[in-house]
Amino acid sequence: MAEGNGCKIDEVCARRGLPTLPDRLVRRRTEDDDSLRDLERFFNRELLAAAMRAAGMELLDAGAANVYRLLTDEDVSEAARTEARDRLSRAGVDVAALRTDFVTYGTVRTHLRECAGVDTARESTPVDAGSVTDTVFELFGRTEAVTERELSRLAGTPALETGDLSVTLTARVTCESCGEEYRLLHLLERGECACAGTESQT
Repeated sequence: MAEGNGCKIDEVCARRGLPTLPDRLVRRRTEDDDSLRDLERFFNRELLAAAMRAAGMELLDAGAANVYRLLTDEDVSEAARTEARDRLSRAGVDVAALRTDFVTYGTVRTHLRECAGVDTARESTPVDAGSVTDTVFELFGRTEAVTERELSRLAGTPALETGDLSVTLTARVTCESCGEEYRLLHLLERGECACAGTESQT
């Protein structure tokens, strides 16, 4: 599918000068049987590595993979995430734009099926706490990046006068039955709300 037809992967690769990356995705799927989530991480790491090289940053072994982990993993402290963002920004990498260009496994699946003609039906994505966490926090990451970018634009006008801003989204979930409130990640790790304890006593 051509760039004008709306394929995000083709558009991003064309804009960032990565013409062989779409074909590499196809080979890793068809020859190495990489999962869609493996391909998501591979694509985003390659995107990050290209941005770091373009900024003149030195890439040591697994350097881009580690920076990607710092930017996206939920178990990374906010201080470590901010330090990684700041290091990239100081080198000239537009972190917000980069995060916006990152893809999800759903985007990879659509690209493989509709642009490359690769059958992805053999892989079903299980619904479990891990897949929900990946999906939700990927959305959080993209929303944070877009929000930071828009605030940065607004900061150049009289409407907003601030220093450098960093956006962090959090989610809290309330059970309508027991009334207990939890951080989303804590609830998913716990695997139950207070209702479970109540039911076991009945």
